[in-house]
Amino acid sequence: MPLSQVQGQERAVATLLRALAGQRLHHAYLFAGPDGVGKTLAARGLAEALLCHSPAPDRDACGRCNACLRSRELAHPDLHVLRRKEKDGGDGALEQQIKIEQVRELQQTLSYKGFEGSRRVVLILEAERMNPATSNALLKTLEEPGPDTHFVLVSAVPHLLLPTILSRCQRVRFAPLDRGLVAEFIAREAEVDRTHADLLAGLAEGSIGKGLALADSALLTEREALIGRADDPDAKRHIPQVLELAEELAGKKAELPLFFQILRTWYRDLLLVHAGVITDKLVHRDLAERLRARAAALSQTEVLARLERINETERGIEGAANARLSLETLLLRLAEG
Repeated sequence: MPLSQVQGQERAVATLLRALAGQRLHHAYLFAGPDGVGKTLAARGLAEALLCHSPAPDRDACGRCNACLRSRELAHPDLHVLRRKEKDGGDGALEQQIKIEQVRELQQTLSYKGFEGSRRVVLILEAERMNPATSNALLKTLEEPGPDTHFVLVSAVPHLLLPTILSRCQRVRFAPLDRGLVAEFIAREAEVDRTHADLLAGLAEGSIGKGLALADSALLTEREALIGRADDPDAKRHIPQVLELAEELAGKKAELPLFFQILRTWYRDLLLVHAGVITDKLVHRDLAERLRARAAALSQTEVLARLERINETERGIEGAANARLSLETLLLRLAEG
């Protein structure tokens, strides 16, 4: 796909098209931003433009020539993709890291001339998955890449990259996508109605990938009841039910990230209501009346304290804390106000 067809990232795309048009390309880029917002798509678009045989007047890819078609399929001999490999066993599971042997193989390949032209492009996906040894092995190649060799590192967590890697890359920032754009894509691809797609887009916080991953979640069908049980104004009188909810959630560990996201966005919406933000900006805008009623009962200080407790609990469970005990503690503390 030509760069100009990447949707929702106008600023990043404009930066890259200006560099292409002015022949002022950096030898190494870091595409940084949340997962699922188009970073990899743009990286592949830039590779397509660099390898295109018949570029457009603005130097973007034509999208039709043989080189473009092969680049799109990641089958161009001068396009090299470094990413985590599948583990042995054939179940599709990926290795935890990009291995140093992969970097050595890449360096060997780059020591030869390109197959079809002077330009070569290297895409490194999930670049943060390189450990220090792998990163240091790559460093010399980044410092002395050879003529017309371009690197594009893609990362959702660039702070995990070594400073020496960061210092050699020009960063291009990718922002969360517009909610309407995400909702439109999810409605089409997941075949859900627009109201549900809008909720998914709000919970996904500008990430198409995250929104699609949430589309099949059974927990979302219980969202309204779940909020009511977790943020119950009369929870002190319903302690057995609070403990029952903690037990249910602990048994659905894979769904816990979504539970925390639902609860976190609920309380964020309460803060927005306090600030007088219009309904269209709320994640749970279909529950706007309920949000206004709850915001009248909770101060901003109380809402912020609840958000802090939610984040602390999620971090604790991610760090191997007992899920049921942690959830019981959280829900009981929410009941205390």
